[in-house]
Amino acid sequence: MKRRDFLKLMGMASTATLLSSCGVERTTEKLIPFLIPPGEDYIPGESYYYASTCTECPANCGLSVKVRDFNPIKLEGNADHPLNSGALCIRGQASIMRLYHPERVKQPMVRDASGKLVPAGWKEALQKVADGLRRARNNKKQNIYLAARTTGSLAELIDWFCQQAGVDRFPEYELFNHAAIRQANALLFGQNDIPGYNIEEADFMLTVGADILETFVSPVRYTRQLTRARKAGHLSWYHAEPHASLTGFKADRRLRIAPRSEPYLLAFLIDYVVTNKLTRHTLPTSVRTALPKYSVQKVSEQTGLDATTLNELGLKLGKARKPLVIAGGVSTAHESGLEVALLTGVLQWLLGMTESTVDFTHSENYQRVGSQKDVARLARALQDGQVGVLLISRANPLGTAVSELKLAEAVKKADLRVAVTEFLDETAQACDVVLPLSHSMESWGDAESRRGLVSVLQPTVEPLWNTRSEGDILISLAQMTSGKTLAPTYQEWLFQRWKKALGSEEAVDGFLKKGYYEKPVPPVRVRLDEREATRLLANAQINPAIKENVLVAAPSIRTFDGRSAVLPLMPEIPDPLTTITYGEWVSVSPAVARSMKAKDRHQVRIKTERGQLLLPVKKQPGLAEGVAVVHRDQLPADFFAMDPRTGEVKVLFKQVSMEKTGVEVAIPILAGSQSQHGRGLIPKNLNHKEEGHGEGHGKETLYPPHEHKTYRWGMAIDLDACVACSACVAACHIENNVPWVGKEEHLKGREMSWIRVEPYYDEEENLDTLIMLCQQCDNAPCESVCPVYATYHNPEGLNAMVYNRCVGTRYCHNNCPYKVRRFNWFDHQWPAPMDRMINPEMWKRPKGVMEKCTFCVQRIRKAEDIAKDEGRLVRDGEIVPACAQTCPTDAIVFGNLLDEEARVTKLAHSEYAFRVFEVLGVEPAVHYLYKGEWKHES
Repeated sequence: MKRRDFLKLMGMASTATLLSSCGVERTTEKLIPFLIPPGEDYIPGESYYYASTCTECPANCGLSVKVRDFNPIKLEGNADHPLNSGALCIRGQASIMRLYHPERVKQPMVRDASGKLVPAGWKEALQKVADGLRRARNNKKQNIYLAARTTGSLAELIDWFCQQAGVDRFPEYELFNHAAIRQANALLFGQNDIPGYNIEEADFMLTVGADILETFVSPVRYTRQLTRARKAGHLSWYHAEPHASLTGFKADRRLRIAPRSEPYLLAFLIDYVVTNKLTRHTLPTSVRTALPKYSVQKVSEQTGLDATTLNELGLKLGKARKPLVIAGGVSTAHESGLEVALLTGVLQWLLGMTESTVDFTHSENYQRVGSQKDVARLARALQDGQVGVLLISRANPLGTAVSELKLAEAVKKADLRVAVTEFLDETAQACDVVLPLSHSMESWGDAESRRGLVSVLQPTVEPLWNTRSEGDILISLAQMTSGKTLAPTYQEWLFQRWKKALGSEEAVDGFLKKGYYEKPVPPVRVRLDEREATRLLANAQINPAIKENVLVAAPSIRTFDGRSAVLPLMPEIPDPLTTITYGEWVSVSPAVARSMKAKDRHQVRIKTERGQLLLPVKKQPGLAEGVAVVHRDQLPADFFAMDPRTGEVKVLFKQVSMEKTGVEVAIPILAGSQSQHGRGLIPKNLNHKEEGHGEGHGKETLYPPHEHKTYRWGMAIDLDACVACSACVAACHIENNVPWVGKEEHLKGREMSWIRVEPYYDEEENLDTLIMLCQQCDNAPCESVCPVYATYHNPEGLNAMVYNRCVGTRYCHNNCPYKVRRFNWFDHQWPAPMDRMINPEMWKRPKGVMEKCTFCVQRIRKAEDIAKDEGRLVRDGEIVPACAQTCPTDAIVFGNLLDEEARVTKLAHSEYAFRVFEVLGVEPAVHYLYKGEWKHES
């Protein structure tokens, strides 16, 4: 169905059903029979895919939106998009819930005489804003526009609106603003931006604090690049960090360093490559003189790394053909964070990275983003009573800005406060006018998250409520305040821009179908500013490493900076390091837990320089003894302070003490144990036979063998490639209508996920992760105990379920050695309008029924039907389960084990392949690959 026909049909149906703008949920989700016939190529009940862009975080990965009967039901990565190449992260998969979230703001709201926000019409709300803007101009007051990070056409439109309406545009607000990196690059190279990091081209990479697999800038892109580099076999990756992160555990070598010791490590590396003449550029004498110099013993004392490791790291970095160093995250968010970024920049220039693996030409487009220093400037302007109208769009500074800036109090002094938002967060609740924002899948737009790469935003459903796009809001306000307009609608202006940029309507249609276009950008060649570098290094503030107890506030892979906490699926999926789902906790080293005689869930009182906390404990192997970790969004805003030089929020807290309170807190920890207890779930050497993975038992069985005539579906999972990001878990939930059940059910052990990430720590506190799902066994122990034949072995090797036959005895669950079956204790409901995202291709299971992974049987049947219609067999790679499709490392491969040329068959017969609990003789169809020879921690 053509894109224009799709939108025309939605508009006609909307008119035909006489939808009002009173804010009630619209009910045109099904248009069968059609009042107006669709195009001939539209087939009711078939799925259609439209390109768009993910807006759950600033990375802006490409999307392929699956639409069924005019409802988006699933998000996949756009396979052709340069950023994510078909993959999506855990938050991207779950972000469809934001579209359908029942707590979205459904209509404009204004504050009445009693001080309450009450529903209003668009005309009333916009007129109130327009009058406020005019009144402020007449009173010689400043009007301010504060938005979250904005790129592409909308950024230009905001500039135009501010010019027409007499509004000052403030630097954009992002909690993760990477201010230290941008400030260092501006001072050293004249580039106030984050460069593109070309991991795929590097042969040696050192990351310092930057959690490139979790939240740092563009994690899916970095993970895709890392995967390609590892498969090519040319990359060695070291990661240095003061805490314990998923990124660190998944590096080739994890370097555990003391908090705030990063400048010593980087200064040593610079001195090492200069002294040993391993640089690509000659360091100016003045810069070399200004560089801090420390002996190996001093650096070893500060970082905690021995001299051998330090010299090895320096040699590897200097000898690399294309090295790459990335610093960020917790390592640039402290008092010496600017020095970390500065020394990283000098090292990048010295070794020629700025000409290869560090790309300022295709930078990350953060030039407009500000920092907490800009929030402080805003607070001062508000306190002075000089602000008329304050417009805040897509940002929640009142909920996340450091409290010492007293922004919440200052905001009250604006004459009129306006929020353009999807939810009534802390900022919206403090405003006088709330303008409801359409979701990115309900509106038109584009994004340029990297210079030169423009990605499309296009509607895949008509607005569910009485909302508007930011572009349409600004065009209306400009018309009301100045009488000027760019176009009747934001959509029309966008299409004019796109046609001008691309040359023709046909090219625009190609852009909408492809999802992005790349435009030429002038090359940026950077050179080191010798004078500025000398001044900065001579005045460097390098504080000693923190040797006392410290609390680290680290970002969460599930909630990012807190914005994704609104998605109901996020707390349902376990944290990959701890397997905790709902609730807050503090991670401490096993040694600290022993010293306090504390067990998991025991509550401790944490005293720090910034205040006190009461949190349950979770033991985290890999943490240094004096380091504790909490997720950043679990701390109140008044806990944080700002680095006055960079505007970064500081995340290291000193003067930490902990004591047990005697209380045990109920938090769901889904893992029964994080040790393999010698069971050999994941073999630790290459000779799997010695550990019972294939030759420790015979093939004797009481049951006759199964006959698989054409297909024996199976899976291969590469545990070396897997980074445990849990995107597969989120994708499975959405694809298969797996319900989210809440904290109380998790505490009872009644979680419903079909696939899980199992973390296991060894004696050296290294991490291995196992992806566990139904193994689709040939001799499945669950089948033989079912009294009603609800679970059976089908002719294609699937351990199938007949849901309406199940009577819920749960014998199958008890008899499964992998514990992957789930029981529906309730009739789980999706609150409206979230019921519109239910996948009609998969039955929603009722109360009293068992369920489990089916290898996405609905996708198998669809591919088989197409192959049958075309008179052929299913081709290898034609069926991709949801978990495999979203995986950013391509760790999951699915196919027909009877096809000797299939990729899955070749992997299953690899010398590194094994099957979990193979000694039981259940003959699993899931094969795992593991070399395990590159993990090492210092």
